[in-house]
Amino acid sequence: MLTRILFAAAICGTLALLPAAGLRAQSLEDNPLLLDSPSELVPALDFTGKTLGGKTIRLSELRGKVVLLNFWATWCVPCLLEMPAMDRLSRKLAGKPFKLLAVNQAEEREQVEKFAREHRFSFDLVLDPIGEVGSSYGANRLPMTYIIDKRGFVVRRAIGPREWDNGAALLLFENLMGQPATPLPSTAQAVR
Repeated sequence: MLTRILFAAAICGTLALLPAAGLRAQSLEDNPLLLDSPSELVPALDFTGKTLGGKTIRLSELRGKVVLLNFWATWCVPCLLEMPAMDRLSRKLAGKPFKLLAVNQAEEREQVEKFAREHRFSFDLVLDPIGEVGSSYGANRLPMTYIIDKRGFVVRRAIGPREWDNGAALLLFENLMGQPATPLPSTAQAVR
């Protein structure tokens, strides 16, 4: 529990206050998706969850893949607006070192199942019935999305919806997938 609290403090401290953390100002041309970038390496908090289909997912087992970790809810209109683009992205990057996880925030399984039947997205919907994973990541506004590199570090964050399958997003993911999945630097301590 203490490591979760420390991680949440690190994520919130590093990402939530990005301008105060020494981030250089970026123009829309430099950052067309308007993503936050941490000023220092932040290891992604490992978690285990169940998909709607009953499959167990552990974030640390996805090392070697770029992960788009999205926090959402069925009642969240901006979440629903970005999900078709997430689905197109997932389909475009199928077979590549990429994984999209959409973690539902504190809703009953039946609500998520109904949503899944209506929308039939190709990516994994992960259940977080009490919001523990989202809380650990500081996902206090929805949608909130973290991009995790192949080494397991949070490299970008988005608050609010994005067009995840546009040219800028595809270029970002292609660049991240092309980077080596080298071990963690000795100066960064992974949170377990």
